Amino acid sequence: MCGMTPSSLPALAIQVVRIVVAAAACTLLAFAGTAADDPWRPYRAEIGRQCPAKHLEWLSPADLRDVLDTYETGADPRIRAAMSVAEADRCGTTIAGATCGNLAEIEAVRSAGELPALAKSVCAGFSECHGQSDCIAAEPPTTAPKH
Repeated sequence: MCGMTPSSLPALAIQVVRIVVAAAACTLLAFAGTAADDPWRPYRAEIGRQCPAKHLEWLSPADLRDVLDTYETGADPRIRAAMSVAEADRCGTTIAGATCGNLAEIEAVRSAGELPALAKSVCAGFSECHGQSDCIAAEPPTTAPKH
């Protein structure tokens, strides 16, 4: 067997098993990723925690832009400033599309420790999504007519 003695076969088998296990672990880690690999992960996790049945991970970039604008309008001035700076810094050279600005602003909100408040606003803004970009906005609150 290519110069191997029967007594060296168990050692070889152990080495092969170690290599296979190491390769499998590396493969799993590669697919698991981190927040740096998927910057949307913290946002999706928070909306999934607060309103999982609504499937708001399927919001279109434009719908998410609308809810971010609403949130920004009512946010603390330091959060508003952070959101504006983040979008300008990251997306100042972007020609079109809302996704860059959405992500920049979500990361600014997360860095400020306000991601739960943003997720609450997103959850309140939509009733549910049936699929990607197929979402129903929540009805605005109505007040009883005064007599």
